[in-house]
Amino acid sequence: MTVVVLALDALDAGLVEYFDLDEVRLETSGDLETFARTQDLPYTPEVWATVATGLPPEDHGVTGGGTSEWDNPVLEGLSRVSGRLDESTRGTLGKFVRSRTGERERIGRTDAESMFDADGAVVHNWPGVADGRPLQRAWDLMNAVAQGMPRSEFERELFGQCAQQFAWAREMLNHPVSIAGVHVHALDAAGHAYADDEDALRHAYARVGEFVRDVVDALGEGDDLLILSDHGMRAAFYPPDADENPATHSWRAYASTTAETRPESVFDVREWVEARARRTQVGGSGAVAGEERIDVPTDHLRELGYLD
Repeated sequence: MTVVVLALDALDAGLVEYFDLDEVRLETSGDLETFARTQDLPYTPEVWATVATGLPPEDHGVTGGGTSEWDNPVLEGLSRVSGRLDESTRGTLGKFVRSRTGERERIGRTDAESMFDADGAVVHNWPGVADGRPLQRAWDLMNAVAQGMPRSEFERELFGQCAQQFAWAREMLNHPVSIAGVHVHALDAAGHAYADDEDALRHAYARVGEFVRDVVDALGEGDDLLILSDHGMRAAFYPPDADENPATHSWRAYASTTAETRPESVFDVREWVEARARRTQVGGSGAVAGEERIDVPTDHLRELGYLD
């Protein structure tokens, strides 16, 4: 039995209803309370690190300038100074620095314990916790489309990455995994690109809904699916956003699950997931059902040069 956590960045609770997206409205769904710390609106790395750890940013350490890190100490200092700038401005500055120095920022990572440290838990591409390269690629695509990348190329790259992430989630259901978490940035990138194009954003939501339906269809008896967002995205065509700047984050975070209850706040997610996942434990021993040991011929691997 597995708890699959789909972190669908910028899945907007209001747009789910506006687009009538049944695929993400599971057994229990509704608004999710989120927060903003270093900016006026929720910011991706800060919130997802909180979701995974249950801790506020001041405790998990992924805050402001700490959401991205540079190997060069001078650039790291500049990054911290720019920590309160909006996401678009930070992205433009980062691109300028990369083009002039050849340096590349990394997504900050917390040292705090998270729900993915539990026995049998696995995680892929989770800001603040696991590999940040797919998120960096999504940010690069957002910058590229703002500079004239053709829509067909943008969507090919964006949904190609999205398909890989959902496929990973489906595959984890075939293994003795207690918690499987993956972050998908497709709707955030599409929201920034298509905030004034209702048809294009509706298509993006529908495409992600198809991926979600595939995961739901793959669930086995006793498996749970939890869909989360860290924030929503304001759109020019959405009536409640009439007086707001489109393509900026909204407070309309969302949670939906196949279970009979759901988290109410991003701070509640870890406890909720771990409580559901305890059913996968065997007699409290920490072993995951179906777990087996692989006997590897280490001497032969050493002869082939794979081991020292």
